[in-house]
Amino acid sequence: MDNFHFIQSLKDWSDQYPWIEMLTGFCILILVAILAYIIAKHVVVRGIRHLITKLKFANHDIMSQHSVIRRIANIVPAIVITNGIVTVPHLSAKMVSFVQMAAQAFIFLTIALAIGELLNIFNLVYQRNPKSRNKPIKGYLQLIKLIIFIVCGLMILGTFLKKDVFTLLAGFGAMAAVLMLVFQNTILSLVASVQISSYDMVRIGDWIEMPSLNADGDVIDMSLHTITVQNFDKTFTTIPTNKLVTDTFKNWRGMSQAGVRRIKRSLYIDQSSVHFMSEAEQSKLK
Repeated sequence: MDNFHFIQSLKDWSDQYPWIEMLTGFCILILVAILAYIIAKHVVVRGIRHLITKLKFANHDIMSQHSVIRRIANIVPAIVITNGIVTVPHLSAKMVSFVQMAAQAFIFLTIALAIGELLNIFNLVYQRNPKSRNKPIKGYLQLIKLIIFIVCGLMILGTFLKKDVFTLLAGFGAMAAVLMLVFQNTILSLVASVQISSYDMVRIGDWIEMPSLNADGDVIDMSLHTITVQNFDKTFTTIPTNKLVTDTFKNWRGMSQAGVRRIKRSLYIDQSSVHFMSEAEQSKLK
């Protein structure tokens, strides 16, 4: 009975201070979210990783560098906060709505980052294929990631503005000229990447020479916007992708494939020393 009276008196005292109940409920919600995150990260994620290591086709080193599951586990506390914020007493409706929108925006961003990690894993697995040197896909994957993050940004903006994504896209239609100006380099790089891949102009590992940009070395990376060349003095030159279409460059791939190199040199001969060999000179050379 004493414990019951103590609890009742404590409740009566807390009713006089609503902010204490609100703060207590909010702290409990945060603790529950942290506990759910710890369980998801240290129990579920580790269990799934242990299961993946037993699969024969899984690349364990790639999976350790890029963990999609770890990023998805970050969604768990956001879901807990989204559903549990309504249980916090004496919290205004505007604050509840703002917290839910912020948690939803965090979920959208986490999903976009997880998809980006999945595309990175796909690119690393593809690069282990010998055919990837002829047809790199890093630029196309970067374009897909750019589209995903643009859609994610629109969804986050629509969440806070309480509007549909298609409504925002219709509004952006009037800003097509501005968007074309903003993404001008991306569009040019995309067209250049398609042309380079279609005409097989450059591959990873090719020795190219571009005097206008002081590039003379091996191509080590090809992305959507840039192509990285490692020069023979171990310096790096970054070339915009569209420059390989608009400017001239020399590709030494044919020489490498032939296994030979033609060298042009001048040989100076004294004209007065040219004559028919005598019998004595012939016998000397024999």
